[in-house]
Amino acid sequence: MARSQRDNTLRLESVSTVEREFLDVAWLVVALVLGLAVGPLLLLLPSKRDKLVGECRQAARRAGLIVEMTRIPKLDATANERVSAGGVARDASIECAAYRLPLTPTAGEPPTWRLLRSPRENRYLAGWTTLAPPRNAPPAGDDYWRLLAAIVDALPGGCIAVEATPRSIGWLGLERLGDRSAETVVSEIGTGLTAIAKLHEDFTA
Repeated sequence: MARSQRDNTLRLESVSTVEREFLDVAWLVVALVLGLAVGPLLLLLPSKRDKLVGECRQAARRAGLIVEMTRIPKLDATANERVSAGGVARDASIECAAYRLPLTPTAGEPPTWRLLRSPRENRYLAGWTTLAPPRNAPPAGDDYWRLLAAIVDALPGGCIAVEATPRSIGWLGLERLGDRSAETVVSEIGTGLTAIAKLHEDFTA
């Protein structure tokens, strides 16, 4: 009788063990299925960086700025970034955002230039360089460049280039906000671009 009870107990324990193992496998299968179903959806959700960039661009458009993506030359590109191992020239450039302040056409010829942030020696502005000579601009050392330096040096948001054409004044950068709000950074960008436009109005008046 005692032996029969022990056998029954062992059978029950064996069944319980099998059931637990089955449940463990079942939960594992459920977890894998959910992971396969939900995983791709999570990849589609915007990251914190994506959300901040989106806020920045929306704020820029509300401020009347034209927002687009562009590329500028990478001045400190390595030899491998410029030419492949097979001798094929590569596009050594940086993708960045451009926030442009559209200008009303004028009868005069405003200065036209593109300044790239760089420690390279430049006769116009310290900390900035040009790949082509400015057009319709005063000579180096003129008060124009001193006034311009104060504006471009203060541009926030990871600014890596500034450009002026007869149609627009542009901020080109990496959209870095730090601990500041998108509205604040965009407001300061807009203020800087407007100050450059005013400087050109006074220059061509």
